[in-house]
Amino acid sequence: MRSFLFLALLVVGCAEETFPGAPGGGNGRPPLVGIGGGPGGSGGSDGGVDAGPDGGDFKGACDNGADLDAIENAGDRIRNLAQDCGLFSCINLIGIGQQYANCVSGCVESSVQGLSAECAACYGSAEQCGVAAFCGARCQSNTCSTDCLDCLESAGCLLDLEECRGLPGDGCPDPG
Repeated sequence: MRSFLFLALLVVGCAEETFPGAPGGGNGRPPLVGIGGGPGGSGGSDGGVDAGPDGGDFKGACDNGADLDAIENAGDRIRNLAQDCGLFSCINLIGIGQQYANCVSGCVESSVQGLSAECAACYGSAEQCGVAAFCGARCQSNTCSTDCLDCLESAGCLLDLEECRGLPGDGCPDPG
């Protein structure tokens, strides 16, 4: 059954190449980390990224205590969970960019206790990016495999995920 759904992903393709906006993203793309003023600056007008007390310490959607706890408790399963949400709960929306990403985001949020909607939106956007980049075959069995990460990296999906989350890395466990 999973192979059939995956094949459907490849056949449908992507009708929209823009990234769905994370809540508060303001411009249809996930919020960026590090945009805006330096020490004492205003933090810029980036549509939702918070400036720290000196105007230069920016946080992404997941860089807060509650989301960090939720991510830690979920382990490395959030990225694979986002893929499963896309394949099973949101398959009928593939190719409808924003609706697909929103569906995956909602599914991830409801499946990971304590995860905020803003943080979950980063994972929905990353899943949509992977679908648009046709990384499905490489990511089917494990979204943290080298083949999958190479595909997502070359498409810019991992950079977008890192910037949206406000956390370094690809969300996968460090290789032992």
